[in-house]
Amino acid sequence: MTTTFPDIPAHSSPYQPHGAAKALFYCRDFEVLIDGPAGTGKTRACLEKVHLLAQEVPGMRALLVRKTRTSMTESVLTTFEEKVLPAGSRLKFGPKRSGRHSYRYPNGSQLIIGGLDNVERIMSSEYDVIVVFEATEISENDWEMLLTRLRNHVLAFQQAIADCNPSHPGHWLIRRAKAGRMTRLASRHEDNPAVTSEYLDRLSELSGHRRSRLYEGVWAAAEGLVYPDAGKFFVNHFEAPAGRLVGGIDFGWTNPFAALGGNVYADGDVREVLYIHYERYRTRTLLRDHSRALPGGHVWFADPSQPHSIAELRRAGHNVRSATNDIITGINAVNSRLDAGTLLISKRCTALCAELGAYRYPDDKATETPLDEFNHACDALRYLVMGVDRGKVAV
Repeated sequence: MTTTFPDIPAHSSPYQPHGAAKALFYCRDFEVLIDGPAGTGKTRACLEKVHLLAQEVPGMRALLVRKTRTSMTESVLTTFEEKVLPAGSRLKFGPKRSGRHSYRYPNGSQLIIGGLDNVERIMSSEYDVIVVFEATEISENDWEMLLTRLRNHVLAFQQAIADCNPSHPGHWLIRRAKAGRMTRLASRHEDNPAVTSEYLDRLSELSGHRRSRLYEGVWAAAEGLVYPDAGKFFVNHFEAPAGRLVGGIDFGWTNPFAALGGNVYADGDVREVLYIHYERYRTRTLLRDHSRALPGGHVWFADPSQPHSIAELRRAGHNVRSATNDIITGINAVNSRLDAGTLLISKRCTALCAELGAYRYPDDKATETPLDEFNHACDALRYLVMGVDRGKVAV
């Protein structure tokens, strides 16, 4: 069964969308990003749209998802049950929010609740619409994996919606939108008639990048970046001159497995340039599958805390060495190359470029160690640079 999207009934609900929220209701594009400051009504707009579709189109299936299932309970599901569903709705009957897996409509439509920490369950089904809340939390690999499940074809269109506040300007979401691969809907506070002046006053009092992102809606870099000048060395992809093939690996399962590969080549008589142009960044993928995908001929420097994984890659024929894992020394080595202009990074390495724009120190500055987030490709970069610069690769 297919259907055209219905007009928004002006009299059926107290909710009336405005601005980007209204544009979202009528948008049929395959990939949509709705972003903006805090309090613009983005999440409610997404929920109102899927609720309306579920009522109007029998058998429609939508997935509502965040990075973890637990994070859905007190955020998305609270908004859905307290602001979208009418009082006394039978959809609220059954399991408590924390144990709920779906909302089932009388006409056979379903809203399935999920988290990417239980990806096998949500990836075993098919959907017409997928909404990812706080989409800046997930990787581009997660997003593209979800796109493959848009094939229920009860609706006349299939759609994935990413809902978020802005993050750093190198994040894959805004880069994907600027490249024309997603339709971007920029929401503003005036889109939400329910926002109060008191709430806006609190947002306006935020400082630094938080004010830029949550009050102004700007994709702004955070203060205290570990690699503040890295973006100057992102380059359009080119064929590297002949040189040594090297790589860095940070192992992961729930967190991404990150592998970076590149060439070390002579640029004149003095400078030795490291050009990184290969990237593999995947979650929940077996090591044997990573092994088959990795290019041959490289010397790989890998996370030394995973000796069994190193041994497995060696048995598969890869030249893998245990990396030096001193975080501060490694960061200094990367920054030294950036300062010297001897580290170039292909823009094709989207995860690395995104992480370099987000990897930062804690606000309290009580430690020299960065926050343990947005750092998987950054760790692989450290291993690689330390391996090369400590002379562990024979010329």
